[in-house]
Amino acid sequence: MIRLALFLLLFAAPAGADPFCDDLWFARNQLFARAGYCFGSPLGQAVFGNAGCIGKEVTLEPGGAEMVAAISALEAQVPCKVDTTRRALEVENIGLRLRLEQVVFRSEFASGCLGWTGPALTLLAGPRPGAAPTGVVQAGDDIIWEYDSLPWPDGWSFISAHRGGVELGFGWYPGEIDQGLCSRLAG
Repeated sequence: MIRLALFLLLFAAPAGADPFCDDLWFARNQLFARAGYCFGSPLGQAVFGNAGCIGKEVTLEPGGAEMVAAISALEAQVPCKVDTTRRALEVENIGLRLRLEQVVFRSEFASGCLGWTGPALTLLAGPRPGAAPTGVVQAGDDIIWEYDSLPWPDGWSFISAHRGGVELGFGWYPGEIDQGLCSRLAG
C-alpha cells in the first residue's frame, strides 16, 4: 500500500507543475532542434545549442508536426508558461532524452507495473533492433508508462524503470509487457 501511495504522489502531481511544463517545452523544442532550428532564447541555446543549425524555418521529421500540435494543445490545456530567459530545465534524465532516436514527452497520465517479477528487460534508444541500450529493468523494479510519442511504432513499448521512486532509465522495449509478471498494477 505504501508503494502505491508513493507512486500516486510521484506521478499524479498536478499537471501545472513546472517539471511537467518543462518536459513538454523540452520535447516540443527537441523536434525543432533535430530539424536544425536556430534558437534565439537563452533557454533554447543552453539546452540545445545552435551548432549546425540552419535557420528558423525548418522541416520537421515525419510525424513531427502532429507531435508539436499535440504537445502545444496539452501546454495550452495545463496552461504552461515556461520562462525561456533561464538557462536550465527541470527534466529528469535530460542527457538520456537527447540520445533517444524518437522524441517522447511526458504524458498527463501514468500507469505502472509495480514490482516486476519477470526477467531483465533491456531498454533501447530507438524502436528498432540494434538500437543502443539505454537501461535495464530488473526484478523488483517498477515499470511505468508515463511517456507518449507520435506516431507510436507497432510492436514496441516505451517504458521507464524506477527503483525506490527514482527513475533509473527509460527506452523502447520490443513487445508488450506481460502484466501477469507484475506484483501489482497502478493507474
